Amino acid sequence: MLPGLLGHARNVPLVQKAEGSRVYDVDNHGYIDYTGCDGTAMLGYANQFVLDAARKTLGTGIPDGFHTAQEVELAEVLGQFVPWARAFTFHRSGDEAMDAALAAVVALSGKERILFLRGGTAQGSSGCATRERSPHGTRELEGWDGDRIEAAIVGGASKVAAVVVDPLLTACGVIPPPDGLFRRIVDVCAEHGVLMVLDERVTGFRLARDGAAGWAGIEPDIAVYGGALGGGFPIGVVAFGEGVEPPAPVWPGSRGTVHPVVLAAAEAVLSVLKNDAVYERLEERTAQLRDGLLALAERFGRPMVINAVGSVFSIYLSREPVTGAASAVASDAEAYRRLAAGLREEGILLPLEGLRPLFLSHAHSQKDVEETLTACERVLLRLHQEDLP
Repeated sequence: MLPGLLGHARNVPLVQKAEGSRVYDVDNHGYIDYTGCDGTAMLGYANQFVLDAARKTLGTGIPDGFHTAQEVELAEVLGQFVPWARAFTFHRSGDEAMDAALAAVVALSGKERILFLRGGTAQGSSGCATRERSPHGTRELEGWDGDRIEAAIVGGASKVAAVVVDPLLTACGVIPPPDGLFRRIVDVCAEHGVLMVLDERVTGFRLARDGAAGWAGIEPDIAVYGGALGGGFPIGVVAFGEGVEPPAPVWPGSRGTVHPVVLAAAEAVLSVLKNDAVYERLEERTAQLRDGLLALAERFGRPMVINAVGSVFSIYLSREPVTGAASAVASDAEAYRRLAAGLREEGILLPLEGLRPLFLSHAHSQKDVEETLTACERVLLRLHQEDLP
């Protein structure tokens, strides 16, 4: 615990170094990290391609505040990854990009109401708590309830500017949609003149080269991307599809420029992600970890559900499938805390609070996963012995 810090910050190590799949605290204790710095470290920490790009750009001496040719270059590369997009705007963080996207849909549609799905991240830091209203006049719908989502769009089409969809409901961990639901939402939105905004701040470039849109086979009107693009540097991007022109200014609160170092880091990340082997490795390691954890849980009689898509996963201590925010909240939070705390003592870093997405990076090796499973075996054995009557 860190003295002088409030909230969840007390429950994280004070990090002095990060490299590959590991972070090191001020006492030089190393941890195999699955927080992924909220998913931004897709390539691992201190990736050489990203560091080289950042150092080279620092040498140009261009300070923050100028528009540079790198913006055009990054947009051209992004167009290869996100072929449905016709324009991009750059922002200093994923949250700033989401604010810009919400302001844009209101300006473009002339309507005020925005629909969110319970369990998605776009509504802010409230996580799974219900939020009926916001400055944008939002309404929250139960995540992945297709009938209610369609009814809200159809019944409120004259007032609804957009539906914002977090593809994995990541404020509650990882909860993928039922087959066909994305397509249904896109089609209903198009039919009734409502914009579909895909919140890719977690999933962008992780689930697939073209993010959740490509993974689900859809083309949203607008998508918002975040930290995974920056390789650890803060960046946000709003992508606009066919017939959706970004208004100017998109969002009055934006500073209007992104530091050249961040742009260079993002281009370096995309250069690595052009290689299909990156995604193959990520999915292989995630499957190895998921299967190993579930086998250990079964061996020690611990109820466990792991939802995983690509290299994003979440652990729920539950006997029932986790298919929505309600079932996520119903999982055993205290049992998860005990597991995460025990793993931290063994050098494995997970958030101490559940209902969070976890991440593997390209730097995680087979040995890292094996070491994690060995540590988990020790922790589950201790918990089993502690719980004996």
